[in-house]
Amino acid sequence: MNVTELKCNDYQLVELDGDFDAAAVSTHKAKFEHYTNCSEKGVVFDMSNVSFLDASGIGAMVFLFKRLRSDNRDLKLIGLSGQPKRLIQLLRIDQTISTFEDLKSFLIH
Repeated sequence: MNVTELKCNDYQLVELDGDFDAAAVSTHKAKFEHYTNCSEKGVVFDMSNVSFLDASGIGAMVFLFKRLRSDNRDLKLIGLSGQPKRLIQLLRIDQTISTFEDLKSFLIH
């Protein structure tokens, strides 16, 4: 998985590319830890280019969500499709973590 970071409307926008699985979480663990300490309103994961999501990826998102929430900040997800979207819906994570169809819908929210 590749990770690209940008700033967007006082949020840290993180573009994820590839599989969000145990290997990716292990490789990018320090980055995910860093996001808990960012000074922005929160973090937005752009998952438009994520084709596979497993329990480790879910765990990393839930960990980040809880850490951000404890500081009154948010985690938001955009661009979900395919298997990642089905898994997020099946686990009802989309009822806790805000999801948006794309960056434009997030920006006008």
